[in-house]
Amino acid sequence: MSLISQKALSKIKPNMSISLGGGSNVLNLAKDLCQAHISNLTLYSPSEITQAKCKQFGLKVLPFIENLPHLDLAFDGCDSIDKNFNALKSGGGIHLFEKLAAENTEEYILLLPAERFRDELSPTIPLCLENVINSIPEEYDYKIRLGKAVASFARSPLGNILIDIYPHTSWNNIKKLNSFLLKQNGVVSSSYFEGIVTSIITETKNKAVEIKKG
Repeated sequence: MSLISQKALSKIKPNMSISLGGGSNVLNLAKDLCQAHISNLTLYSPSEITQAKCKQFGLKVLPFIENLPHLDLAFDGCDSIDKNFNALKSGGGIHLFEKLAAENTEEYILLLPAERFRDELSPTIPLCLENVINSIPEEYDYKIRLGKAVASFARSPLGNILIDIYPHTSWNNIKKLNSFLLKQNGVVSSSYFEGIVTSIITETKNKAVEIKKG
């Protein structure tokens, strides 16, 4: 059992409703959760991969529904998070449903390596938009994400194209950019999570710690 998974598992109690997002740390938690035998849990996941892996582990996990009930906890991975707990969750391309979990839970907890928690968001991590747009400002680079398995574009669970946007230097203006882009026709959601992460669980000095917002 990894230290991060062990710390996350300690927060889970019988009769809870929980969302398991995407990423390797979440999959570690799912595997350990199977072995913990905590009673009467209701599990959801916005990730098809997590759903499939949980099935292999012997866990019953429900897909997201339109009227998602209020959750006790939601665990997720993260590509980059800053000191103000604003996060970029771009790699998985399922940020619309991950935000649904984040907005419907008592605690939204990110599981991540320590190097992903820094003063500012990493400029190497893109802001990912779901759907095609024609209004990306000139001071940003962008590219349509390619699929890895076949000769096609990568798409979200809703079938929309994913566009990765990169800053030339830093993400100092990401809040303004994100607000502008979300107002454009055809944009479904972005991978920028502002003000909804409640804590992170990471590993430092061979010990897992939970760092809470504020």
